[in-house]
Amino acid sequence: MTVLAIETATAVCGVALVQDGTVRAEESVRLPNTHAERLMDLLDTVLRRTGVAVRDLDAVAVSIGPGSFTGLRIGLSVAKGLAWAHDLPVVPVPTLRALAARAVGPSEEVLSLIPARKGEVYAQRFRTAAGGPEALGEIRVAGVVQLAQEVAGTGLLLTGEGASHVAAAAAPGAVRLAEPGLRECSAASVALLGARMVTSAGAAPAGRLEPLYVLEFRTAVPPSH
Repeated sequence: MTVLAIETATAVCGVALVQDGTVRAEESVRLPNTHAERLMDLLDTVLRRTGVAVRDLDAVAVSIGPGSFTGLRIGLSVAKGLAWAHDLPVVPVPTLRALAARAVGPSEEVLSLIPARKGEVYAQRFRTAAGGPEALGEIRVAGVVQLAQEVAGTGLLLTGEGASHVAAAAAPGAVRLAEPGLRECSAASVALLGARMVTSAGAAPAGRLEPLYVLEFRTAVPPSH
């Protein structure tokens, strides 16, 4: 199984290729507002390094959101273009789940966090499982201060770019953070999850996919209590 993955949901722009469960190559840059300029170069570099042609891929995985509206559109557009040109399935990988997959260990629970609007984060809780992190609830948009109060002293592992925002709003030592290098989005994590999802009927026709924005529909969904 050979899967190419694209990650553009946050400031990180990345591409990775996984073959039979092994990450063959990954390239990424962290330069906000440059995804449109850098993504194709990263993609070409990964394919050259591995010697894999697009026609040899089994699927394309893409980080589907939530995250940056512009970044998500760029990543999904490139994924759809590859899929349409080469008749490939596209695997939409939830960004918060891919973050959890990087941070968690055996029998661990983790809260994945990505900055949303000012003072808010996208948040979702997961626990580890054989097939990857399992969601323990829906994605929510929460205030940083409110969330800091909720997780203080619980021992829950926080990851993602929003984790430091929540930690800053909490008392010193009140929250537990994943290692800094594991709190950024990773195309390799998207690729590994995408490869699992292909085999479990997680792929979809490219024409049906849209980014998972979350905030666009926030006013239509009552807040959870």
